[in-house]
This record gives sequence, C-alpha cells and structure tokens, in this order.
Amino acid sequence: LPPTLLNVVRTRDGNLSDPNNSVVSALQFHPGSDEDNPLLMTAGMDKMLRFFRVDGEDNPKIHGIHFPKMPITCASFLGDSGSVVVSGRRPFFYVYDAVSGNIQKIPSIVGRSERSLEKFRVSPDGRIIAFVGNDGYVILVDGKTRQWIGDLKMNGSVRSIAFSGDSEYILGSGSDGDVYKWHIGSRRCVERFHNEDGTITSSLAVSSNSLAVGAESGVVNLYNDKHASSARAGRGLALTATERTPLKSVMNLTTSADNMCFNHDGQILAMSSQRETNSLKLLHVPTATVFSNWPTSKTPLKYVWSMDFSPGSRYLAVGNDHGKCLLYKLKHYWDE
Repeated sequence: LPPTLLNVVRTRDGNLSDPNNSVVSALQFHPGSDEDNPLLMTAGMDKMLRFFRVDGEDNPKIHGIHFPKMPITCASFLGDSGSVVVSGRRPFFYVYDAVSGNIQKIPSIVGRSERSLEKFRVSPDGRIIAFVGNDGYVILVDGKTRQWIGDLKMNGSVRSIAFSGDSEYILGSGSDGDVYKWHIGSRRCVERFHNEDGTITSSLAVSSNSLAVGAESGVVNLYNDKHASSARAGRGLALTATERTPLKSVMNLTTSADNMCFNHDGQILAMSSQRETNSLKLLHVPTATVFSNWPTSKTPLKYVWSMDFSPGSRYLAVGNDHGKCLLYKLKHYWDE
C-alpha cells in the first residue's frame, strides 16, 4: 500500500435504503462474509438493528429488528456466526440469532451488580464476550452459554478493551493510562506497560503486529506488538508496569481518540473522535504517516461515531450522528 496518498471513492450510503433515526452507534461488517458483497450491520439509539447487503450500487436492506427496551450503544457479531450481541445502558443484554430469528434476553450477569453493560468486545473466534465492568473489572461471558466465566481486574477504571487476533489474549486500559495484557486461558496478567501519553486511555486497537493506544488527549501511540505475545507469555505475572516507547505518536486528533480499528492486513489504522466534527484520520501503518489527501475539509463526515473495514478492506464504512452510514471504496484493495 503506497503511503501519503490513498485512493478513496465514495459510493452510495450503506444504509441509504433505511437510515438510522439516531446516531449510528455501532456498525460492523460480518467477518465471514463475501469480500465483494459484504454483509453490513448497523445499530443505533433508535433501538433498531439493521442488516444490509453491500454491493456498491443499491445496498439493499435484508432485515431489521426492533428492541423496544434497548437504545443500542454496542452491537457485534459473535465471531463469524449468524448471531449478534446487542447491549445498551441497561443491566441486561440480548443475543439475536439472525438465522433463526430468535432473540435471547440475558437478564443479568450472575454475580455482577453492573447497572449498565453498554460497552463490550467479542473475541474473533466468538467464544468470549468481554464487558467493561465497574471498578476496573473486565467481565468475561461465555459466547455459547452466555454465562459468567470469570473476571479480570486492573487498577483504575476500564475504558477500553481489545482482543488479540488469535483470541488468546485480551488487552485493557483506562483511567490510570496503563495497558494491561491478560492471557485468557490462565486469567493471568502477562504484561503491563505505561502508555507514554499519560492521560486516560479512551480506545485500543490490535492487529497482527501492531498495537494502537488512543488517549483522551487525542494522541494515538503506535507500538510494535510482534514479539510481545510469545516472549512474555511464560514468565508468570507482570506486577509492575514497564516502559515501552511507541514507534510513533500521532497527534492529528485534537479531541479524545474514541474509536480505532485496523484493516484486515494491518496496513491502515482508522482513528476518530466523537467530540469534534469531521474528526477522522487514516494512518499508513508501515511508515506511520497519516494519509494527507483524505478525508478533506469537504468530506461530509459530521460527527463520527463508528467505523469498520470490510473483510478484504474494499470498503470503509463510517457511521455518524445524522444516522448515515457513509461508504467508501478503497481502490488499492480492488486492484489487487
């Protein structure tokens, strides 16, 4: 992928056939769907979960479902299955099976008293749902049985969690600015290091060889993560925070880095802030430079709330506060 200039073409909105009546608080392409015509899921505070088949032309709506008691803040496919986990600022959450149409309500997580389960991540293999809990707890729930299977604990409060690509590790960070890495099988903290920025961590993103840590100050630090998982896994507990120097500190966002995601081959990092209009930047990871030609000041992003790359990175979807899911073709991945 060539640095500095990115060939981007806007196509019709992903949810043009049925836009959200609220912010698009969550969107995701199905991880196992076709690269040319991926399946796109959008969710929002209008309590609706919608599915679209993205073809770049009409993007027809396949299905929509209404959750009367749940303004949706977070939604994600369970691995590459047909199920979607849906949560909001409520003590319960739902699992919707798109194949059978069955909705399962999980009334609470036994042993936990959280009044809100509004933020979670699903492991890439779909086996574990990790909720952000109170008081520095990460709550682990089994993806099949939907039962509580364990907690992970860190200092301060948890603001962001992310799974490694092999679903073996989970990373968490938050108010103390330290990044914790746990091995899920043993529930042990195998690494803990201090993010150089020092302010509260607001987002995390992991690719096969990079780790991005976004802070409330807007600084995004890029770390090399290639050696980390294998080398330190057997050493037991990491009790004291080590220092790691980032490959690059990206200062292009001026308000907190709320959302970050890598594309499928880890060459592009998308980062955005919800607190300022048109606040989205794409980083060319191998050279750690921000693409300068897109987005421009005329790109109609508005306030960016969610984003995702399609399975082969042919599309980038951006959800905003106007209920639109903007869709862009990344030409580099079409020509390969």
